[in-house]
Amino acid sequence: MYTHKHRYVYSFFMQHHKSNGPGVEKVKYTLCTNHDGANSRYNRKLLEDALRLAYGYYPKGVKYIGEKHD
Repeated sequence: MYTHKHRYVYSFFMQHHKSNGPGVEKVKYTLCTNHDGANSRYNRKLLEDALRLAYGYYPKGVKYIGEKHD
């Protein structure tokens, strides 16, 4: 089984439209990478590309909140 060196967790707020009406929810996203530095240029680019692919845009206010460990 392959494991990554780092699993950086980021959070941001996203608007949603659920059955009970529109609102905002906090979303956590984990970036798995072998590159050091959660806010390094390389990892921020990977994060931006992944969020654009997953959500169709890059959300404002994306912040690093910690590294996930098992």
